[in-house]
This record gives sequence, structure tokens and C-alpha cells, in this order.
Amino acid sequence: MLTYEQAKKIGQEACIDRLGRDFVMKYRDTSCPAFSDLEDHADCFVGVDNSENRYGEGKPIMLTSGYKWPYSARCTVRYADGKVEFLECVSPQS
Repeated sequence: MLTYEQAKKIGQEACIDRLGRDFVMKYRDTSCPAFSDLEDHADCFVGVDNSENRYGEGKPIMLTSGYKWPYSARCTVRYADGKVEFLECVSPQS
């Protein structure tokens, strides 16, 4: 049985690998992870913005503001067995 913290780490790494570790690291200053602790799994998300206008008007990019990430991956990690299931992914390799 995984803890929420363990599941978050697994999910974040899985999302980064799905998007491409080198790509995410190149744009880490304009990348954002997000997590939710649900009943039997963790919901994990990583968004990456590599656009020229990624800093917008100097305002921080917030996941809750309805910002549409050009590249993102979202998965769930089950607490019972650590199984990762991808729900969506838009990667630069797509």
C-alpha cells in the first residue's frame, strides 16, 4: 500500500517521462505539477509551456486560472498496487 506522498512521486515521474524528461527539464521554469489525494488513488498532472509568450504579462501561471497548457500529462496512481494509468497526454513527440 502506497502513501499519498509515494504515489505523487511515482505519478510525477511517470508524467515527466511521458512528456520527455529532457523537454520538461529544458522548460522547468515554466512547468507546473499538480496533485489530488483521492479515495483510492492520487491524480497527478505535469504541464509545460514552451511558447515564446510563456511569461504573458508577467503574471504567474496558475493551474486554477483556467490556463491551457500546450503540453501536459495526467495520470492516476493506485494506492493499492502503484499501477499508473494515463488519462491524457499531449507531448512534443505527438
